[in-house]
Amino acid sequence: MNTHRAVRQFLAKAENKTELKSQRVELNVVQDINKALGKVEKANKNLLDIGVKAKQAEKKHEDALMKAYEKSLDDQDKLTDKLKKEENAMSEAKKAIASAEKGAKALGLDASQIPNYEILVSLMKDFPSLYNDANNLIRLISSAKI
Repeated sequence: MNTHRAVRQFLAKAENKTELKSQRVELNVVQDINKALGKVEKANKNLLDIGVKAKQAEKKHEDALMKAYEKSLDDQDKLTDKLKKEENAMSEAKKAIASAEKGAKALGLDASQIPNYEILVSLMKDFPSLYNDANNLIRLISSAKI
């Protein structure tokens, strides 16, 4: 009987050890899950924060682009006004040349003998090309890609 009893005691001890080992494994699994849960919760919170900050950065970027675009349109308007003034200067120069030629012809003189007449005529020849270049550049302002 003592042998029987010794066997039962041995089996009982072995059973307790098995239960403790499985409880430790279960405890480690629970700890691992809790640890992973904490990390994923923190990661999700960080992702939400990143999303909010990305939206804020996008808004700032859009605002800056819009402000720059509006500024460029204002610049375009100012440059167009300046271009019109230069157009008026050309009109006045044409009138001055016509008047000079008419007056010189009435006096029987050559208009080229009038001081600065030749210089003005020469500059007037360059005007259309310069005007068109400037006008084309001004038009590019509003069509520029952002």
